[in-house]
Amino acid sequence: MSRWFRVAALVALSLVLGGSQCGEETEVPLEELRRDVAPPFDYALYSDAAGRLRGRGSDLLLVHRSEHLERVYADARRGDARARVLFGQLEAQVAASGQVLAGQALGLVCTALPACTVRWEFLNEVIPSREAGGMRLRHVLATSFERAARLKGVENAVITAVLSVLLVGVVVEAAEGRAAGEEARMGLAEGRKLAGEGALAEGLSLEDAAALNTRLDEAESLETGARHPARLESLVRYRPSVDKPPSGFEAHHARWVDYVGYWERRYEELAGTRQRPVGAPAAKPPLTWESYEAFLGRFQRAMAFQRDVAQALRSEVGLAMGQRHLLRGLEQPLVTENVGLIHEGRASLTYVDQLVVDEASLRPGQTPVVHSFSNKQRGFTSMSRDNAVRQLQADAREAWTKYGGEVEIRRPGHPLFGRKVTVSRVHLVYYEEKGLEAEVKGALEEASRKSNVELHFHAQQ
Repeated sequence: MSRWFRVAALVALSLVLGGSQCGEETEVPLEELRRDVAPPFDYALYSDAAGRLRGRGSDLLLVHRSEHLERVYADARRGDARARVLFGQLEAQVAASGQVLAGQALGLVCTALPACTVRWEFLNEVIPSREAGGMRLRHVLATSFERAARLKGVENAVITAVLSVLLVGVVVEAAEGRAAGEEARMGLAEGRKLAGEGALAEGLSLEDAAALNTRLDEAESLETGARHPARLESLVRYRPSVDKPPSGFEAHHARWVDYVGYWERRYEELAGTRQRPVGAPAAKPPLTWESYEAFLGRFQRAMAFQRDVAQALRSEVGLAMGQRHLLRGLEQPLVTENVGLIHEGRASLTYVDQLVVDEASLRPGQTPVVHSFSNKQRGFTSMSRDNAVRQLQADAREAWTKYGGEVEIRRPGHPLFGRKVTVSRVHLVYYEEKGLEAEVKGALEEASRKSNVELHFHAQQ
């Protein structure tokens, strides 16, 4: 992708967001955005009292100032009239930007993925936020761009590359996209593939996408497998190429393409040319191919187990109260996966595997009853009794730290969105291994009571 196109595309986005007409200079050039230091938040910076945008470039500045954008979006979700009008205008203008961007993309050829995806990273400079408001605008832009691009006949790989960047590695696959052919499919990035083969034929929600990518980063940062050197001068010698896969893989194989994209992201983070999400662990040098492949296999199995537990929870919803096991004592349980939680004094969200709210407790004057579930696959059959107990104690501490105590619900659309609640009970759900000795299982159950967590064993279907 040539430099002229990057400039043209940025100008196209700025013209629409900045309210300019063709032939005029954009009021807020990219260089100015990069230097921008956001003042204290005030609606008057961007709109009049009714929420109507004021001044050229105010919308582009608001979209670029992540904290301000998220404030407006949160207020809009809470029903604030001024915020709803203001954010609605941003959505309309971002949708128009998608159509303009599709026109700029017409005729481009993408010969190598994910290198093509990496070149589209400049879009992140226009909408840098990856929180709820930023992801909403990214989704609007992606939907508008994809629809217009397909009508104009833009190359499938180019469309895939843009969507992959906008949706943080998760492509929302429309019906026409599923028929686009192998070239488009091989560009789907980690988020979608890691969710499990065929498990999400209609695409991930934006909240699930954010949770998946956060968990992937966290899990990768804890991975103990072999890594490449951290020094850039040494690391660059190991740069992989989609055209040179390891033995046993064809060029452009989807898993190898994912690895190349992952390697490039880690390199850029170490080099300081790409920022890590707020609250994310510090970047480590990329895993070797062998370690990465093994890591992804474990991560996929963990995600499959989480989905299976969620299905078991939902199956219990239809049972009479006396027949429930995982949802014991809840009158009207609502089961939600990957709910974002934030604790007082922490900068980043944690995503609980499943959050269950008793909707009967949401009546006026009542205290919400909230249960959190943490799913774990542990090899207890290979552990001694004492080691198994120590593992449970560590898992219990982690579950209480991440998903217990007083939390604020940050899942848009959830009945408790934006509210601070106290988690009533924390559950640990372990994969039930064949051959687990009764003595070890009993010791785990006793340790769970002392750790103030409710323990369950679940046999994955």
